[in-house]
Amino acid sequence: MTTTVSPPTPAGQWSKVRNELQQLWHTELRDSNIRSAYVVCGMTGTAYGMVTAVVAVYLNKVRDIDTATIGVLAMFFAAGIALFSVPMGKAIQRFAPRMVLSLGLLGYAAATAIFPFLATLFGLGAARGFDGAFSVGVWVSLETVLLMRTTTMHRGLITSLYTISMATGYAVGAVLGWIVMLLYPMPMVFVTAGMFASLAALIAYVFLDREIHPIAGSGHGHEPTSSELDAPTASEHRPPILSLYWKIKTACIPTFCYGYFQASLVLFLPLFLINVREVKEEDTGLLVASFSIGMAASVVFVGRLGDRYGHLKTVRTLVGLGVVLTASLVYLPTYALVAVAVLLAGASLAPIWPMSLALQSLIVDPRDYSRSNALLNGSYGLGTLVGPLVSGYLFKHHGGETMFLHIAGLWALALVATLAFRRDDPSFRAIAHARARATV
Repeated sequence: MTTTVSPPTPAGQWSKVRNELQQLWHTELRDSNIRSAYVVCGMTGTAYGMVTAVVAVYLNKVRDIDTATIGVLAMFFAAGIALFSVPMGKAIQRFAPRMVLSLGLLGYAAATAIFPFLATLFGLGAARGFDGAFSVGVWVSLETVLLMRTTTMHRGLITSLYTISMATGYAVGAVLGWIVMLLYPMPMVFVTAGMFASLAALIAYVFLDREIHPIAGSGHGHEPTSSELDAPTASEHRPPILSLYWKIKTACIPTFCYGYFQASLVLFLPLFLINVREVKEEDTGLLVASFSIGMAASVVFVGRLGDRYGHLKTVRTLVGLGVVLTASLVYLPTYALVAVAVLLAGASLAPIWPMSLALQSLIVDPRDYSRSNALLNGSYGLGTLVGPLVSGYLFKHHGGETMFLHIAGLWALALVATLAFRRDDPSFRAIAHARARATV
């Protein structure tokens, strides 16, 4: 008698996800630090969403600033991320995540609230730079808390929930920003966002532990004891920053490419469609929604795939999809097909961030999480800074087709890197070791 096994259905897959989340809720998610981090993450995302929804409109319509200058101001934000990521990682090691997170949120609140009241372009640029610097302090702190207080078994799912918390906050913030804009003058949106960030800072300071120590199972190999964590000479045995980057290069390279791709896509895909495909300007707003929907629909499932089959293998698959989807933007004949490609890009490329975050956490010692998280954020920030510069030059002088194909080529190089350095993945080494033992 032959037994047939039916393929898993979407309903069955969702049931497994739901059961796993329920299990996590009664185990790792019971940690007050984890729950507080997710709440702070959602509130921070709300503040970001409020600002993101109106900042370009405010600068262009209220302050009469042209789009090219708005792009330059956005580069100040990216520069703040790239330049201050590593110092923020060192600050977290010195002062603990709670302090850096709280001060980072207060700094972001101040930079955001005063933004509409600055009279000069220099002041606006400086505020955006500080905005990026304080933001990377917030992100690195939150990620350090999540990685240190959870085990490696569900690391992909935990980082995916972090991404969803931030994305949900963005969506709620966009709606709240629109409501505030209807009721009050537009500068009040920035002030309200600053108030949300300040409240998030208060929650972080009150509910997070003063010192965050890694739990058993949060890292690979030897678990440090409390005496080792408190030893003043521990930092002497930590790798230099460049050596640490080399250890997590398989996470940083795809993250750089994602920042490069995302910043270029937001700026130049609408212009490409308007100028080359003659799409109406108001119709291009669907693209952001398509990307976000794709991300929200896939990130949890991709996180589970990473936990089950290996995070680097999952990242490699996502990067391979990036090559195809980015190149397809040049050849798809209709706007509807482009929107579908952007939806698939959101589903496949946006999860690269949480997967890379989970991957690097399995490679480094838990005591180095703050520095490795900083390098990962710095890679993303550098991508968002360099991407628009190179893509803008190619778009202007060689056309949108060349611009998108060069990004596809960048994804291809990242794919080669994930293959060439596949031994960096702990799961690959574990499989190789098991095979070697089996042949003995």
